[in-house]
Amino acid sequence: MEEAIGKETFKKIWDQALFFRPGSKEPIGMMEVEGVPFPTPFINMKTLDAMKTWEARPDDVFVVSYPKSGTTWTQEVVSAICYKGDLDEVNKSHSNFRIPFMEAPMISSDELKIPPTHEIIGKMKSPRTIKSHLPGHLLPPDIMKKKSRIVYVARNPKDVAVSYFYFHNMNPSIFKSYPTWDEFLQDFNNGKVYSGTWWEHYLYFWNIRHESNVLFLKFEDMKRDLRGVVQKTADFLGYKLSSDVIDKITDHCTFENMKSNPMTNPDTLFKHVAAVIAASGENMSPPGHAGPPHGDKQFDASKDSFMRKGKVGDWRNHFTVAQNQAMDALIEDKLKGTGLKF
Repeated sequence: MEEAIGKETFKKIWDQALFFRPGSKEPIGMMEVEGVPFPTPFINMKTLDAMKTWEARPDDVFVVSYPKSGTTWTQEVVSAICYKGDLDEVNKSHSNFRIPFMEAPMISSDELKIPPTHEIIGKMKSPRTIKSHLPGHLLPPDIMKKKSRIVYVARNPKDVAVSYFYFHNMNPSIFKSYPTWDEFLQDFNNGKVYSGTWWEHYLYFWNIRHESNVLFLKFEDMKRDLRGVVQKTADFLGYKLSSDVIDKITDHCTFENMKSNPMTNPDTLFKHVAAVIAASGENMSPPGHAGPPHGDKQFDASKDSFMRKGKVGDWRNHFTVAQNQAMDALIEDKLKGTGLKF
């Protein structure tokens, strides 16, 4: 990514903390595109329209997921594999720059005239590794035409809901804040959150999992047998790696090691942005937002963390009996007969 926009421009972006900052002072809201909600102005219609004609390459690798399903974890596994286990090279840049977020304005500056992320990716050298939360029907059609690789990861929707709830409340300058867990869960189950309904997102890729260019992973399998998933992913991507390299990548990608590694934990970027904003006294809050949960800060490093727990079953600490019964009924209804289970 640095090469695509130039080292000097990239340095200015880093020094001024121009990534992950609101690119507009427009009020936060939601727009619906083909039945899927997207947060505005974080994601705009111009970018989504561009996806229809965006050109993929046969050697592209896409990490795709519904939000909070294990994306950061999976993208690091994929990145380390694509670097053939050379962790010195991997740790030279943050994962969010190694695997840019295609539909989101990861960096923004009117002064520097930074193009949208998908245009930056278009200038990157092959092979490219790319992240997206877009549902299948809104991804660039050229991906399937060119048979670009897609590594999709899904997670028990109960754990997704919990993680997503905390994520919303640590990003109030981009997403709606929720005063209560119950209020968020209602929106989540009604598909009124970014990326829409989890089941439609999952099932699109579940139904094409037998395509030669699609690998469908589960968060729970990664927790159960990370090494096995690393090996499976390397095989899928066509990398013949030694047992020692697979071991090295597996150790690099444990939740504990990723959380403590500044080049894999998104907290590094959030903390830097928060520090630059605090030092400048700049008010980054757009009008119309509910307000951050920890005072007038976009990110509170003492209380917030993008990589919160990374556990299976944390939903048990949040769901009431009634909420759990309702969620079980929803899962049964939406996944019945599909063969997809958690």
